[in-house]
Amino acid sequence: MDQGNEFHDNQKYAEALEQNQKAWQALPEPKLEWELANWIAACMYSACFDLADYAEENKWGKTTLRTRGSDIDTAPLIDLGMVCYELNQFEEAYKYFNDAYNYSKERAFQDRPKKYLEFYLRKRDKFVTL
Repeated sequence: MDQGNEFHDNQKYAEALEQNQKAWQALPEPKLEWELANWIAACMYSACFDLADYAEENKWGKTTLRTRGSDIDTAPLIDLGMVCYELNQFEEAYKYFNDAYNYSKERAFQDRPKKYLEFYLRKRDKFVTL
């Protein structure tokens, strides 16, 4: 895992993805039961996002959501909203963003590109005015 993170930090995303895939394969079954599964899935998500492999990213985002340690951890919701947005699945993106926003308002979007919060607020405002 550390080597995968080092590759990612150095913007070697394909190498990071390869290392993270090895870590995932090394997890015993049932993989989703392991606490480390969330970390590996989040690393896979991040590398896929940086490689613009949104279909694969969607898979890992959903795995991250399923393995999160707390229902109030909004990062997987924001991550899935971002990938759905990039796949032009705007209704689904809104749903994930809305779930995250309901937990922690604009803080859920902190350290994320502003376009995602702007999209969410525009769409939310349309629903409010209807």
